[in-house]
Amino acid sequence: MKLEFKKGSKYSRKDIGWVCFPDKGRPAGDDWDTGYVRVEDNLIIFMNIGVPGTTEHDFDNHYDHSKEVIVWYGKPKSHSNQPTFQKLLSGEMTPHFFARWDNKDPQFSYLGVGNVVSFKDGHPCLDGNKNEVETIELKLTVEDSGEIIPILNQTNVDKDISLENNLTPKSSFLLEKHLEDYIIKNWSNIELNKDYNIHKENNKLCTQYSTGSGPLDILAISKDQKEFLVIELKKGRASDIVMGQIQRYMGHIKNNLAGDKDVKGLIIALEDDKNLRDALSVAPNIKFMKYEVSFKLVG
Repeated sequence: MKLEFKKGSKYSRKDIGWVCFPDKGRPAGDDWDTGYVRVEDNLIIFMNIGVPGTTEHDFDNHYDHSKEVIVWYGKPKSHSNQPTFQKLLSGEMTPHFFARWDNKDPQFSYLGVGNVVSFKDGHPCLDGNKNEVETIELKLTVEDSGEIIPILNQTNVDKDISLENNLTPKSSFLLEKHLEDYIIKNWSNIELNKDYNIHKENNKLCTQYSTGSGPLDILAISKDQKEFLVIELKKGRASDIVMGQIQRYMGHIKNNLAGDKDVKGLIIALEDDKNLRDALSVAPNIKFMKYEVSFKLVG
């Protein structure tokens, strides 16, 4: 089973469950309320960084910004000889990392798929009864995670992330975020503004709008109030995989918000491929648009 999540977006455990099990959602209780849960050949990992978990386990999970390495600890009494970790270390299992740095927040930010660099058994920790036991420590990398995890206990400096004011994005993750922010900030100057406005709820723009299977990028509404437009952004080439994603989002809007309004979809990416064009040919309610990046140097 291949799971698709949007890097940097926030998901509750329930949201993740709907992605894993589209027909029924996450099972109640069990490992879904703990630090990690296995879904076929995927391991869904919930990390608390800098704060204890709601079960009062307080592991020293952290991100080393200088080395770009995540240090993550397994559950109490975990070790490398257990089947889950054997499959993880051998590459037979795909680890999806979700993290939060506020344990009152029910949502976790998706960091991406991790690559284990090293591990060590026997790290001391406390179990649920405050007894001293041991667990496994893993060091791993997740591409672009340093752009998502804040530098804790330091004042974050606001950055201008306009596409026009940056020579080149630092990462593919940032390029997608730049694209979203640029479209939102310049909505009045782009072609979509002729027919649509960005939808608002409670006087807030509907961007990264929560659905039952993750957040959609931008939700727009036609100026005659008769149609919703679900906009999905991709940083580079878009393949037919995005079709299932945007159709889930459109279904959520149709079933929970639209009422008698129509719901259409729009995929915006740098380029498409043949598989996507074939899929779009039988989905007349979904369109595709390309974007172009222009760079500006100021002396």
